[in-house]
Amino acid sequence: MTRNILMCLAILFAVLLHPAAGAALDNAAEPECLKGTVAKVEDSALYLQGTSFPDETLGKRDAMVLLDKDTKYFDGTKKVNRAALQQGNIVLVNCTMVGKDRKAVQVRIIGGKKL
Repeated sequence: MTRNILMCLAILFAVLLHPAAGAALDNAAEPECLKGTVAKVEDSALYLQGTSFPDETLGKRDAMVLLDKDTKYFDGTKKVNRAALQQGNIVLVNCTMVGKDRKAVQVRIIGGKKL
């Protein structure tokens, strides 16, 4: 009985200390801020071109971010709706990882084409 309990605890510690498990927990907890130019806006996705990532080792590239009903939109400090996003807007997108995809928590227009 004691041996079984010790074996279960050893397996639990091995799983928790595994590097992949730690990386998965880190990705879920840390928000990411992307900067890019709006290429296209759809009901459930925002496509960015020339996107800068926090990890400076990554070069600029195109990216897709999921949008949902909880995503908040701003033009500078003014709250706006999704319709304010237009092709050519320069935006900052605060997002979190959902599986392999990024989900936008907040999108802020900081420059480019205006209404």
